[in-house]
Amino acid sequence: MDHHLREIADCLDEVLRLQSRVMDLSEQVSEAAGMNPGDRTLRGKVTGLFFGVQAYLEELNRLAKDTA
Repeated sequence: MDHHLREIADCLDEVLRLQSRVMDLSEQVSEAAGMNPGDRTLRGKVTGLFFGVQAYLEELNRLAKDTA
């Protein structure tokens, strides 16, 4: 089970890095397209998307700890 917990922790770290990369890329593309790169709608979409992934991984983490 420790293996699962390490994998989940690695995934959570990777999700945070990917969220940052997606946000940066989204802002760059928006700016190149003539849109406001700081648009709160854009930030909300990216944040919401990754919040769901993080919540799911945290639930897996709880499940793995409960069965350990």
